[in-house]
Amino acid sequence: MDQSKLKRCSASSSSHAEAAAEAADPLQKAERELNDLETEVNCRKRQKQEEETTEKKKKCCFGTKDAEGNNEHTIFVTGFDNSGSRDEIRSALAKHFSSCGELTRVFVHIECETGVSRGYAFINLKKRVGIEAALSLNGSDLGGRKLLVTMATLRDEYYGHVNFKGCEICFAMFAAASRRLTRWKLKTGGGKFRRLSPELEEKFRLRRKELMASRKIEKSKTKDG
Repeated sequence: MDQSKLKRCSASSSSHAEAAAEAADPLQKAERELNDLETEVNCRKRQKQEEETTEKKKKCCFGTKDAEGNNEHTIFVTGFDNSGSRDEIRSALAKHFSSCGELTRVFVHIECETGVSRGYAFINLKKRVGIEAALSLNGSDLGGRKLLVTMATLRDEYYGHVNFKGCEICFAMFAAASRRLTRWKLKTGGGKFRRLSPELEEKFRLRRKELMASRKIEKSKTKDG
């Protein structure tokens, strides 16, 4: 008998043996089917989570390209009608400040859970010479409302966002805000030139306390390991 016939015989015997084993032990077959079903369910769960995350990023204002970009030249605007959608508010502000030069960014903070604007926006201009023109619009009228326009670094909202209902993407931005606050304090001699509101100071104090506690736990785990 040549090698090919031997292989066919061996394969046939193996398949018969497996069939016999399954017939003799139906629990083994059921267990395999259960494992396959569990794998498929887990795969679908992961896919659903990825889709939900993508959808949250679309809804969350911090998932947009305009979320990042605050700097010492950023303009802060408040006082406008916040009943419109994010796109409506952005368009209205962009049109109002178009006389100041080319705008590179108009970021309107929206609460994910409520879908309502927080009532303020950050604006960046391409050329710094437009900053003075933008600041001159302080007190100007937009839709029957008087705007307050100032440098963003003079506002607490520039350093962090408190008392709002957001998603995990929003809270991830809190860490970035903490880093901005640290850099600002270094530039202003420990913040002696400007004091934050007591509410925001307490928020940052608690956050720093949590970070220090987590670092101590990590260090103790490293030593034990």
